[in-house]
Amino acid sequence: MEELNNLYLDAMPGRTARVGGREFLFFSGYNYLGINNHPEFNALLQEGVRRYGWLFPSSRISNTRLRLYDECEAMLAKATGCEAAVLLPTGFTAGRVATSLPQAINNSPASHPAILRHKSGLPDIAAWQQQVLNSADESEQPLIIASDSANPLAATIYDFSFLERTQRPLTLIVDDSHGVGLIGGDGFGTSASVPKQGSLEYIFTYSLSKAFGISGGAISCTAVRAAYYKSLPAYTGSTPISPAQGYAFINGQHIYAQQREKLRQNIAYFAGHTRQLPGVHYTAGFPVFVLPAQVNEKHLYDDGIIISSFAYPTPNSPKLNRIVVNAGHTPADLDRLAEVLHRQWNV
Repeated sequence: MEELNNLYLDAMPGRTARVGGREFLFFSGYNYLGINNHPEFNALLQEGVRRYGWLFPSSRISNTRLRLYDECEAMLAKATGCEAAVLLPTGFTAGRVATSLPQAINNSPASHPAILRHKSGLPDIAAWQQQVLNSADESEQPLIIASDSANPLAATIYDFSFLERTQRPLTLIVDDSHGVGLIGGDGFGTSASVPKQGSLEYIFTYSLSKAFGISGGAISCTAVRAAYYKSLPAYTGSTPISPAQGYAFINGQHIYAQQREKLRQNIAYFAGHTRQLPGVHYTAGFPVFVLPAQVNEKHLYDDGIIISSFAYPTPNSPKLNRIVVNAGHTPADLDRLAEVLHRQWNV
């Protein structure tokens, strides 16, 4: 099955993908809201290119600037319930900048490399949460901790309500790349559900590609933190995101809202199809369904369906088979996928 480990797509995938001239239903990738193939959003991109060009090769601290970057940051800050936001060239860069603090950071075992500063030796996130509470009670200094908000490989959203059990000052850095724009009220992401007591400070870092369909990353935080991040070379010396994409982001908010609703409907619809399939794991509202080991991805491929299937975290690790639902899928697509899966289960 070597050919399935290296599937080269002929063009941008959406609800379908073409491989070697053959069309498949596509249930992989992280184009959650189907933005990359949305005609109205693509029209906004084209309008952005006409107005601003594809690139703005200039520093954000140059004397000549584009106001739309400030508008993007204001919209991201509002969408995450924070005082300020900082745009950066990539989500990975945003994570590295967010964690570039002088204090030590206690990373959870589930930390993405973008925010990983100190690898945890704890077995799971529950053990880490208990360690955080113990450390908060024992330490006289404010703690800084960091974790992903979700694990798309395991279809899991992490619960940070454990922070309600401490009144000590604490800062949580959250990589919300798979949450912002998707989960929470109006796509607010993890910021919609974290505890809000005054002793807690949040720094949200995220990719803009997963939900918003544009290249770049951002940090949402307090105004004081934002001023610090904007003083760093990773911000002052980097080329900003494409202004055409920034224009589409600003003017495409209604598209995101429509696509979020379609995605929620698709998740719920497909979840109903999986109730009779033992071993399928998913979290309500999250567009990833993890399949049990006995599922044969080649049989799905032979039936015209591509899923996410690769060994992780190394090429020698066990293979993970997952279904990623996006907003572009139709009920007929989901019916077809369910039919093929039921055939493998013989149910």
